[in-house]
Amino acid sequence: MKKRNFGVSGAALAMAAFVAGLAGMASPAQAQTKVVVDPGKKYQVFEGWGTSLCWWAVKAGAWSEANRSKLLGAIADPDTGLGYTIFRYNIGGGDQPGHNHLTKGDGGANVPGYKPTEKGDFDWTADPYQRTIAIELSKRVKDPIFEAFSNSPPWWMTKSGCVSGSSDGSDNLKEDYFDDFADYLSEVALHFKKEWGITFRTVEPFNEPSAGWWKSNGGQEGCGFKNNQTKMIVELGKALQKKGLFPETSVSAADETNIGDALNQFNKYSGEALSYMFQVNTHSYSGGDNRAKLFNAAFAKDKEVWQSETGPLHKSGDENIALWMAGVILADLRDMKASAWVDWQIGDPAENWRSLALDHSKQTFSPNARYYMHAAFSRYIRPGSRIIDSDNGNTLAALTPEGALVLIVRNSGSSDVKYEFDLGEFVKIGTSAKVVRFELPGSLTKQSGIVISGKALSMTAKSNTITTMVIEGAEGGACKPDSIIPYSKINNNEGWSTATEISLSKGDSLSIGPHPWEGGRWVWSGPKGFTSTNREIHIGKMDGTMSGYYKAVHTNASGCEGSVTFKVIVDDPDHPFVEPDTSVNDTSVTDTSSHDSTTAIGLRGLAGGVPACPLLGADATVQVFDVQGHFIGNMREERVRALNAGVYLLRAGKSVRKIRVE
Repeated sequence: MKKRNFGVSGAALAMAAFVAGLAGMASPAQAQTKVVVDPGKKYQVFEGWGTSLCWWAVKAGAWSEANRSKLLGAIADPDTGLGYTIFRYNIGGGDQPGHNHLTKGDGGANVPGYKPTEKGDFDWTADPYQRTIAIELSKRVKDPIFEAFSNSPPWWMTKSGCVSGSSDGSDNLKEDYFDDFADYLSEVALHFKKEWGITFRTVEPFNEPSAGWWKSNGGQEGCGFKNNQTKMIVELGKALQKKGLFPETSVSAADETNIGDALNQFNKYSGEALSYMFQVNTHSYSGGDNRAKLFNAAFAKDKEVWQSETGPLHKSGDENIALWMAGVILADLRDMKASAWVDWQIGDPAENWRSLALDHSKQTFSPNARYYMHAAFSRYIRPGSRIIDSDNGNTLAALTPEGALVLIVRNSGSSDVKYEFDLGEFVKIGTSAKVVRFELPGSLTKQSGIVISGKALSMTAKSNTITTMVIEGAEGGACKPDSIIPYSKINNNEGWSTATEISLSKGDSLSIGPHPWEGGRWVWSGPKGFTSTNREIHIGKMDGTMSGYYKAVHTNASGCEGSVTFKVIVDDPDHPFVEPDTSVNDTSVTDTSSHDSTTAIGLRGLAGGVPACPLLGADATVQVFDVQGHFIGNMREERVRALNAGVYLLRAGKSVRKIRVE
């Protein structure tokens, strides 16, 4: 609005100008944004950053050894490169002879299969170039994680006879070939382990199976698998087990393109299918409002969540691609609590999709803005870091295994933003932060350090930047369990009671449904061996044998446990209630104090020491992991007893236990 002149004095005009100047200094662009960082709210243990190998590795594997080494250094070196440690190897299906339509990825999408015909033998000379990259990465990278995934079964297992899909995008695996496909994938996994020294931690039989866009004569392999995913998971799990690969090699699923589809499919999986699964894989191209829901569903079933593929498939607006992708990373790690973040392919031919521009004819490469953006995350939040709470969506906080706090701030706006980080929840924190900054058009450079005063850090996030700050000496943050509200009702009457002592008559039904009503993991124990992993339990036609103490242990996303116990007495003269003997130690998971139990494996079962662990029987061999889920080895009891003092995870078959070696 144009200001009218009412003839005020010069002094008044001067004062007005002064006040206006103050108002300008306090404009929203310069407003202070306070962020509380809470180390007591510990979330996922981060397993690492990575990329699929198809299709760039199918081409780059043909480079000279010297040129390959330079390329792999840019991908894997944790100091000067991206420090990626997770690699997804594509087990090709291999198309029918005479089909020449797999042209995407500069031709790299034409991934050879290992069994080109149904009656013929496996061809272990197939796919030499992608395999070369995988083997060289396995030797270069410390503690790599390899996953195998399939885009399509071999052509002779498909209904259409084509590995790019069916004629209409429907499911394309022949009805009687589920076990054949499982045998194919597991046989490739076995050969990789025995002959080439690569053990796949997981095998994924699907890729965007519910999307409906995989059709014959397309430019890449793809297979509709909207139905019968449970059946395929079980068949693959059994095949891995039969060949001695499971549980060291487990199943992952389902790599849906939409997070909502991943959630819907996961909720349909049978208990048997889940028993073979190590993690839930999803792409984060769409369905972002389901991120937290997928995490909650997976966490309740003791499964990790991987963001296993993404890119700018549905990008809109004119935001710079690197800053836009940084927003995807923040959402995937903050809201979905992904334990790993994997790019589609680091060397895609399309500019917006890649971090490295690869010239396969000249065997050269060059980084772009996305490369330096990723480095701002991946060089500093390393495998084994723990994501912790920061209450601003443009920030990410993590504690490294070495005890440093990493803070990352994204500012994709056109104005600078001032932040004040409240670090008061830390018992100890360093006195300064080392700083690097990503800026357009594409660089990551060291900045002046920031002094920390009074457990507070003040900084300015420049427009269109990502700022990474590393603070040594971060300690503290008590684990904080959720408050549990007890709710119960008798005979499904209206209204819930919060009483924890419940009296009812013989024949009555009982419902118990404590809150929080969403998220976390519940474990119930009670009389007559009662157990449940549901939040809400229903018991019908009760009698006196069901009287006793029903205990629920709730583990929240931070791994903190709280519990509630209901004393239930049924009026039944034939079976009067007798107070149980409390002199016997309770060996169930009943710790109501703050207890950090989140691990990369996830399943609960704390034993008081090695002798009490039920997994260690006579001549039993178990898998041993450290508390971050890193595989140590297959061991018998005597070797487990000889481990250095500490906490370990043991896995045998479908069971996992946490033990403490004194």
